[in-house]
Amino acid sequence: MKYALTAALAGTAAVVFARDAADVALLRAAADTSAMVLLVLAPIVPNLDKAMLLAAVGALAVELAPHTRIAALDLHEGADPTDVTAAAMFLAKAESTTGQILRITAR
Repeated sequence: MKYALTAALAGTAAVVFARDAADVALLRAAADTSAMVLLVLAPIVPNLDKAMLLAAVGALAVELAPHTRIAALDLHEGADPTDVTAAAMFLAKAESTTGQILRITAR
């Protein structure tokens, strides 16, 4: 799924696949090089780290605006890759949004 998302958003958004809360630094670094940053949280990310990263999205949206937008995909077990890619494309193209979090679950 990583390669599919990265390829689908090439030139449109920087994609950060976080593993833990310390990866918030990766979001800030990506904001220096892209106008749109997409945080992707896989089901394997520990719950506490996931909660902290999701809580940071709104604050980062305010901090990085107006030059950089940020959004997140909260993936759950069984999330369909087609749904994940569609949601990522939607967020990348929604130029008037920042700080959005979409939860993708099994169908």
